[in-house]
Amino acid sequence: MQLNKEAPYVLGIDLGGTNVRAAVLDKQGNLKGSGRAPSFATEGMAQTAGQIVHAAQTAMQSAGVKPEEVAGVGMGVPGHIDDKNGVVLWAPNFFEQGGPWRNVRLASPIEAMLNLPVFMGNDANVAALGEFRFGAGRGSRTIVMVTLGTGIGGGIILDGKLWTGATGGAGEIGHIIVAAGERGGASAFGSLESMGQIAAICERAARKMCDGRKTILNERVEDWHFLTPKIIADAAAEGDAVAIEVYEEVGTYVGYGIASMINLLNPEMVVIGGGVAQAGELILEPIRRSTRNNGIPTLVKSCKIVPAELGDDAGIYGGASLALDAIETA
Repeated sequence: MQLNKEAPYVLGIDLGGTNVRAAVLDKQGNLKGSGRAPSFATEGMAQTAGQIVHAAQTAMQSAGVKPEEVAGVGMGVPGHIDDKNGVVLWAPNFFEQGGPWRNVRLASPIEAMLNLPVFMGNDANVAALGEFRFGAGRGSRTIVMVTLGTGIGGGIILDGKLWTGATGGAGEIGHIIVAAGERGGASAFGSLESMGQIAAICERAARKMCDGRKTILNERVEDWHFLTPKIIADAAAEGDAVAIEVYEEVGTYVGYGIASMINLLNPEMVVIGGGVAQAGELILEPIRRSTRNNGIPTLVKSCKIVPAELGDDAGIYGGASLALDAIETA
């Protein structure tokens, strides 16, 4: 579908397992209107595509913008994405006829319904692109983004361009092995994700509680199953030694992974995002220390490790960036 380079606006879309968010932005990154809809992740591709279109149309109505004023649509999608052909190769949290999406053509039906060109990428990669263009990475040329949350994802910007690899799967930082033989989970045993995701943080605290360690966490929850990273972070802010220890240990493992990325890519900056990063210096300080102690000193010295700036909006700004990149290279 033809890209209208002269149109003044772009659409950025962030598809999540619960909701899809869309926003209209001008070419300077100013948000003009937004829309949201349930993503219906378990109800099949046709239903999800319809919800994406609904959110996009709501965003255009909110902005007072007609479709012909929009140059194109950029969208972040969870999973392994063939960005060149608009195909979801695998998305474990979206279902079609009882099984996870595999080889699903998602871009083409959305293009047909919106009558706009659609550019698609992995959600963490797209978030990295958003931080690069509009957030913490502004002014840099080579950055790595790491998102710490339910899982651990990432994205790589090399010399100003999003690097997606041979088949669109690059940037899976959470699958780096940092502790071979240790805890498993959704990814391989000893992966960064299995050692630093939300479930691992809560499990690490729970084990210390079950070992009889003295901690105010025993007073904050009736049962350790109700632990959250925020409860643990709040306890750490009050000086609780066990809670501080949990974040020290998790930050150390994340630092192992980041040191490897710095050694491999020599970026100017590593941006830390995701819900766990809201703990601030509690997690960032041990990450920086572990990175410094495990990376090549001259490479680590030239790389800043900073918090993300865009928060939950990184995906929609990144989606807009996909469309803007397409305009610039057309």
